[in-house]
Amino acid sequence: MLTAALVLIAGLLLGTLLNVLIVRIPREGRMLGWPRCTRSGAPLVWWQMLPLAGWIIQRGHSANGKPIHWLYPLVELISGVALLRIYQIYGLGSAFFYLTFVCAVLIVTGAIDWLHRWIYTFVILGATLIALVAGLLVGMNWINTTLGALAAGIIFALLYGLARLLFPGHAAPFGMGDVYLAIFIGASVGVINLMPALFYGMLMAGVAAAGIIVARRAGRPTPDYISYGSYLCLGVIVFIALGGMG
Repeated sequence: MLTAALVLIAGLLLGTLLNVLIVRIPREGRMLGWPRCTRSGAPLVWWQMLPLAGWIIQRGHSANGKPIHWLYPLVELISGVALLRIYQIYGLGSAFFYLTFVCAVLIVTGAIDWLHRWIYTFVILGATLIALVAGLLVGMNWINTTLGALAAGIIFALLYGLARLLFPGHAAPFGMGDVYLAIFIGASVGVINLMPALFYGMLMAGVAAAGIIVARRAGRPTPDYISYGSYLCLGVIVFIALGGMG
């Protein structure tokens, strides 16, 4: 119980660090320096960086009264729960650290895509190379992971091409970033687990798209797009948390 509690706390703290990346990669393009408020730009004090508690104490608002996006505490919660589930399923061996890395990349990528509708090529392709090498170190078959990356890339490249034909404007549901993300997912889970890993995200994206269609027909305001990459990222995290890599 004590170890599980410590892992949960470590996951929450990891979520706080991931939030720093989620803010800085799009806004500043740098990693170093003391964290600043996303709304006021003022340096954060220590208690504001407490996972979940900092957001709750501030009642979801910065010092200047502007709301702080709900995604940031959600990132911390997902990170904490994901690490706890990985520990419960795989223990504290090499698989734990490998899957923690995979989930961290997915959380950062999914959150940035949700906030900015952008997937950074250097982040996701760099993470793909690390996943291919680290996969060997944790006992994953290199043929399985390589074929996973290739299969995912081909499938999503075809979907991207189809989307460009069907939606020639800015509202196309797929972008090249989604293709790169799929390559990372394939390299991380392998070709054997590829379709089960993609299933949850595709299902959630389908439900969200159906909800948008219903809302539009009811005359309600709706977004022009869905962050498909965010759903894919969350879906793979769910897959891992349910023990799919076992």
